[in-house]
Amino acid sequence: MKYLSIVIPTYNEELNIKELIKRLHSNMCHNKVKYEIIVVDDFSEDGTLNILRDLNGKYPLKIILKKGEKGKAQSLLEGFSKAKYSSVAMIDADLQYPPELLYDMLVKMKDYDIVVANRVVQNIKWYRKLLSRIYSKVFGKILLGLPYDIQSGMKVFKKKILNKIDLNPTPWGFDYEFLYKAKDQDYKISQVPIQFDARKNGKSNITFLTNFELLFGILKLRFEKIKKMNKMRCIVDKL
Repeated sequence: MKYLSIVIPTYNEELNIKELIKRLHSNMCHNKVKYEIIVVDDFSEDGTLNILRDLNGKYPLKIILKKGEKGKAQSLLEGFSKAKYSSVAMIDADLQYPPELLYDMLVKMKDYDIVVANRVVQNIKWYRKLLSRIYSKVFGKILLGLPYDIQSGMKVFKKKILNKIDLNPTPWGFDYEFLYKAKDQDYKISQVPIQFDARKNGKSNITFLTNFELLFGILKLRFEKIKKMNKMRCIVDKL
């Protein structure tokens, strides 16, 4: 039997969270996966918590009220810390990612340490699609050397990785930092192609400033790497 802890960060997702949990439950049960769902709520102002409390007891659900700073990255880290299984998944609550493919990603974990949902088909507005491609091709491949979908909100990975890398993400910067530092330590990373759909309900939490934060975080991460490499060269030169 396979085991999986599924972490879902939420903020004002009252129109989506129930359907997501039901679809996850159906898929995990169909494939005979023993699982838990960990929802970390980032101070929602709508009825998200009421819906979660109503679902509690009907599903293997843990509800965590955010204790740390606001932001998706900190929600994920809090959720991961509560996971009881060795394989952990993360998925956004907005139903843009297909939860039915989490099992396929879990199966692929037999040969890899991290499996990323690669958004090869994106049914979203043109400017968001353009930004996504820029992040992947320019910032991901050129600056960070990552041939992956660096901002994908759906991944499955081995929990032990979190104990081996030092993460200090910006509010929206978990994804690229996690992949960059995991790759730097030679963890095996793969992808599965998915269709990324437009949000049907609710409002996106991504703002114009979010894009600048992501860019700043990526540049900072790259410069820190260069600085570290230069320091090592100086040490070697002195020997």
